[in-house]
Amino acid sequence: MGLTTWAETSDVNTSRSDCHAWGSSPNIEFFRIVLGINSDAAGFSKVLITPHLGSIDDISGEMPHPNGKILVNYKVKQGAIQAEIELPEKTSGNFIWKGKTLGLKAGKNSLKL
Repeated sequence: MGLTTWAETSDVNTSRSDCHAWGSSPNIEFFRIVLGINSDAAGFSKVLITPHLGSIDDISGEMPHPNGKILVNYKVKQGAIQAEIELPEKTSGNFIWKGKTLGLKAGKNSLKL
């Protein structure tokens, strides 16, 4: 039907698409829930990364940040995670996996838990 945004109703024969804020919310939840990227201080100056991968064993993504980009790459094998996380300048935070917390610094962070 040529829709370029989420349809207003589930009946595609009579629906139309308008650009509403609720239409973009599923995208941010991928970053917040699956990749686990969340703000942990005012102005996103600190991040808290707690991935919820379920059965996913190889996934990556990047998220815009006021200081640049946050990049994550996760590989899970036999319950252990290899995480490559890159934070922008002047940004720090924590990574949590299965109850263990590791500090993150600006730049590249390589973690194995």
